[in-house]
Formats: sequence, C-alpha cells, structure tokens
Amino acid sequence: MEKLKSSAMKIPQALIYICLLTFGVSLFIYLDIKNTTLLYDDVYSIFMAKTSYTDIINITASDVHPPLYYWCLKFFSSLFGDSLFALRLFSTLGVIAALLLGCFPIRRLFGGKVAITFMLLIIIFPVTQYMATEIRMYSWTMFFVLACALSAYQASEKGTGIHWVLFFGTGLCAAYLHNYGLLSVFGIYVIFFFFLIRTKKKLTYLVLCGVAFFIAYLPWLIQLWGQIDNVSSGYWIKPLTLNDIFLHIYYFYSPKEIWQPFTNFTKGEMMCGLIILMVTQLVLTIKVLLSDNIKKDKMSLLAIFSFITFLIPIAIGFIISVAYLPILVTRYMTCSFGLFVLSLAFVLARAMEHPKYKQLSYIFLLLLFFTGVVRFYSGVNYYRHTESAYQEIRKFINIEGGSPLVINDFSYYAMPRLQLILPENEYIVLTGEKSEDFRPFRFKERRTTEFVATEFILVHQDREAIQDDFSQYRQSLDNRYVVIDSLHATDIHLYRMKKIIP
Repeated sequence: MEKLKSSAMKIPQALIYICLLTFGVSLFIYLDIKNTTLLYDDVYSIFMAKTSYTDIINITASDVHPPLYYWCLKFFSSLFGDSLFALRLFSTLGVIAALLLGCFPIRRLFGGKVAITFMLLIIIFPVTQYMATEIRMYSWTMFFVLACALSAYQASEKGTGIHWVLFFGTGLCAAYLHNYGLLSVFGIYVIFFFFLIRTKKKLTYLVLCGVAFFIAYLPWLIQLWGQIDNVSSGYWIKPLTLNDIFLHIYYFYSPKEIWQPFTNFTKGEMMCGLIILMVTQLVLTIKVLLSDNIKKDKMSLLAIFSFITFLIPIAIGFIISVAYLPILVTRYMTCSFGLFVLSLAFVLARAMEHPKYKQLSYIFLLLLFFTGVVRFYSGVNYYRHTESAYQEIRKFINIEGGSPLVINDFSYYAMPRLQLILPENEYIVLTGEKSEDFRPFRFKERRTTEFVATEFILVHQDREAIQDDFSQYRQSLDNRYVVIDSLHATDIHLYRMKKIIP
C-alpha cells in the first residue's frame, strides 16, 4: 500500500519535469527557427566550423577562446548540416543538458523543490534565450561548469572514483570551452579545497585532479599567456565604466539584448521594472538567510557557496580589468550562470517552506516570467525586422548582378555577414601595405592602390571608430566614381559606385 502511495506521489512530479522540459525545448527551438540574424560572433563561429580541425587550433592559438567549442561545432555540423538552425540547435542542446542536470543529479542531491525551481529559472531567465540561440560556447560552458560543481559536491559526500573522474573531466571541458570556464573551474577548486580542509577530509584526490588538470591544460595555458602578451598594448574590450558595472548587474534580467535599440519600451521603463524585480529577489534572499541558522541549515549554506563560486570568475575578471587589461564582458558571466541559478533555486525552495515568504516567491517568479515574455516578444520582433533588412540587401545587390562587393580592411567585419546573406557574390577586401590575417574568413584581397573596377558596391559598417577612415577613402573616390544608388539596412551601408568616364 505504501509503495502504491509513493508511486502516486511521484507521478505528478515526473509530469512537472516532462512539462518543463517540453516547454523549454519548444521555446528555444522556436527561437532557433525564428532567429535568422547574423551577428559577427555567430558568423565567426560558422566560418570556424568550415575550417579544418588543424586550422581551428592554429586560429584559436592567436585568438582569444580555446578550440573545443569549434571542434564540437564542426563535428555536429558534419552530422546535421551547417544551416543556421542546425548550428543554433547545438547551443540549445547545451541549455537542454543543463535542464537535465536539474532532472537528475540536482533532484537526487537536493530534492524535487530545488530541481523544479532550478529548471523553471533556467527557462524563464531572459538571458537563457541568448545562450540557447547564439552560435557560441556559452550554453555548453555553463553546463560543464555546473556539472563540475555538482561532481565536486558528490565527490565530497561520497568520495567514489566516478565522481572524481567526472569532476576532473567536466572541469577540463569547461576550461577548454572558454577562458571564463577556466576561471569558474578555478573558483570551484578553491572552494572545494577550503571545504575539505574545514571538514578535515583528505586532499589527496583533489591534489591529483589539480595536477592532472594543470598538465592537461598546459598546452593551452602556454598559448593563453602568449595571447595576453600580444594584446597587452591594445585589446578590443574597452575599459570598464560605471555604466558597464550597472550593465553587468542587470544583464541576466534584461528584457532585450543589450545592443538592440529601445523599440517596445524606454530605458527608464526597463530600469524601473528591473529594479523592482531585483529588489524583490534581494529582499527574499536576505529574509530567507536571516530566518534560518545558516551554520546549521544546509540549503542556506549551499546557496551562499553556489553564489560565491559564481562570483569568483567575475571578481577575477574585474580585478584584472581594473589593474591590468580589460577582459570583462557581460556575456562572459553566463559561463557560471548555472551556479547563480542554483543558488537562487536554493533560496526560493527554502522560501516556499515559509508561509510568509511563499507569496513573495511567487511574485518574484511572476515578474521574472513577465520579463522573459517581454524579452521573447522584443527578440522575435527584432528577428523579423532584421530579416526584412536582409531581404532589402539581397534585392539591392541583385538589381544589377555581377558587381563585386568591396570593403576596406578597417571595416571588414560586415563582409562575412554579407557572404552568408548572399553567398554567390564576389567579395573583395581592400588592404594597405601591412598584411592582415582575416582567418577564418575567406575574401579576395586587393591592394587599395591597385583596385580598379567599372562598377562595384562599396560596403561600410556603422562603427564610430572607423568613420574618419571611411570618410577619407570616400573622398579619394570622388574624382573617379559617382554614387548611383545606396542602401542603409541594419548597421550596413551599401553604395553602388560607377566609374566616371571622361
């Protein structure tokens, strides 16, 4: 009789997991289908997947991110094709993998309330829509960082060999996916080290894992040191400002991607809504932690340790950015996002047990869900408008077929996007005396001084840093070419240039 009752109790909870997985998978796949935008980072990943495995190592060695993601993306595309949907789906699978961590290890370790809350938060947090659709390594880094932390917890509790192997393996994968994955794993090792000392447990396996990790990561560590030395005099990441700090605080909750224009709401309206949301979360967290004896309450301790582990890579990035070289970017925080969500899941699960905090928890979840809906609506609108702009670009270029598209080397970032929008055209980058490395992109290169054409389409991108250079080049063409047509779509300018015949 008791077994039948137990089974009856488990069925509804199993249905909750199935419903959450179904909702999450459907939502993110729908966004993958709708998102036809081509951001530079996405395009970079697409072209990287088209190169060889050896070239990926060579290119990443002189770039900024480790090679594992590009290897995996290339392998995935060899099986399922290199369509935009297929490549975005690979990122969605990383989010689904994180949801499965909620279904299985998190549920077994911390109970159904924490697991269900964790899964719900992963789905409704606005930033997850970015991780699930962008062709980048963030969703998979989040998964492996969280898996590493969970393996560390299981290794400390049970101490079995499989958990130590998982701890080492998932940590190494996270580090080879993104440099902030490395910093996140470093934070996990530090917290784990102090935990073992505090509980007077043996450090042998942790030390062995640390040594093995160092040896396995050493090849890339050497490359990373060389990259830091190369970019120390100048780097694309700008120094932190006060506005950047505020942006990092609300990034996970933002109802739109930070670079998108304000079309459905004003900045003031957004900030008012986000302040209410984040203050609600802060009040809830403080009340829950103060209402329990933190030293005796395991869930409260886990919430604190999860949050501290989430903060460690961000704190390291902030210190390096202020003291030496800017390396902190908002999206890099998503590498340890799973730990942030797990920490919040502990707080909300504990709050649900307190009648006076239960309603506040529901209010917070409702506000967060609403923010996610706004993010979804604004994102789909942006995708639709961008696709319309791409259609205008295709129409403009195809009016008179055969004209090559030409761009200066200082604004070549727009060219790879055009290559994917309209692959069959001829694309030429004008270079100066100094040779540029455009890998993984594939252009025809011409010296600016040697380029001659009867008619061509001049391409330019809206970027403040290159406006003066472009103006000078345009002026140099005035005596030889005339603009007979032009188009401004998204951040791309197209000028149809025709040679003046004396």
